[in-house]
Amino acid sequence: MKRIIGILFLCVIVLSGCIGRNNYYAGIEKKDIFDSKSTTNIEFVYMYKGHTDNWSAVYYVYKLKDNENHTSKMILKYIGEKPLPAEELSYKFDTVGGGGAGSLSTADSKDGIYNLGYSESNGSLASQDSIVKMQVNWSGVSEIIELKPS
Repeated sequence: MKRIIGILFLCVIVLSGCIGRNNYYAGIEKKDIFDSKSTTNIEFVYMYKGHTDNWSAVYYVYKLKDNENHTSKMILKYIGEKPLPAEELSYKFDTVGGGGAGSLSTADSKDGIYNLGYSESNGSLASQDSIVKMQVNWSGVSEIIELKPS
């Protein structure tokens, strides 16, 4: 009987650890980034998601219903081992319709979440089935994230 209780306890601990780790995008999903009042005027065009061992990223492409321009917004989240990165990080990303690059102080993070800004354009868009490639550099480490349509 003690053995069965011990095995059940161990299973609960293992499963609870897995459940907490699987939501790579918690804090950077639509409901977290856009408030419900503003989304009534937003038409989401595309969304791309990807993650590695240390980072998850979401790239939103949307437009306001009363405007022909589209807006692109990139959000990055550190999901690696704690503590959070303590130095500056740099990034670059490429899409079929363009790309971006920059650097941030890790002090600009809120709980490991980095808003990499947005751009507005009436130019070309990445196709819906394309892949967005992003490179993140921090503390002498570099990772490439492939964001796929979601």
